[in-house]
Amino acid sequence: MLRVVSAAVRGIAARVTIENAALICKSSPFANGVQNRCFSLLSTQRWFNGNVEKRDTLASAILPRGSILSSVQDTSIVPSRNLTKFSLSKGKRKTVKTVIKRFYRLHWGIWLRRYSAHNKHMWKKSNGRKRRLRQHVFTNATQSWLLDTMVTKFWRRPRFYIDDPYNPYHQREEFMYTRRKPLP
Repeated sequence: MLRVVSAAVRGIAARVTIENAALICKSSPFANGVQNRCFSLLSTQRWFNGNVEKRDTLASAILPRGSILSSVQDTSIVPSRNLTKFSLSKGKRKTVKTVIKRFYRLHWGIWLRRYSAHNKHMWKKSNGRKRRLRQHVFTNATQSWLLDTMVTKFWRRPRFYIDDPYNPYHQREEFMYTRRKPLP
């Protein structure tokens, strides 16, 4: 009996445990000589995580079309922004450059960002939505802490630019933790 871990809905492939992959290969009518390759494909599938096309072409070369194993999808591929904690040359932390490109840090510690897709498919967005997409939003405390850990001390220090449009927003006197001037 085939034990399926989780079957996806609407034609998306099902994930199968590795123990049952051997059962499928043995019980398949196409299994003469494919059995060992079939099991080794699933057991070494984690080595092909980064290269989905290579894994899919390998699966299509080994397995018959339409079998359950030929449509097994790997859902463990997660995008990441890697932080170098120790560089190879000097052993120092490095800044994640995408943080500097996408976010802006105010002097009191919060980060600003634009809305995602703020410049895509503008032809199908209403005027109100275009106006909202031009605005900037703050990150929350957890995201600000994460972004602070992803950049070096150089980028956490206050930076002063000529004609900075964010100049009125660098001070936050109404909040007790970011207040610079004493209360009257």
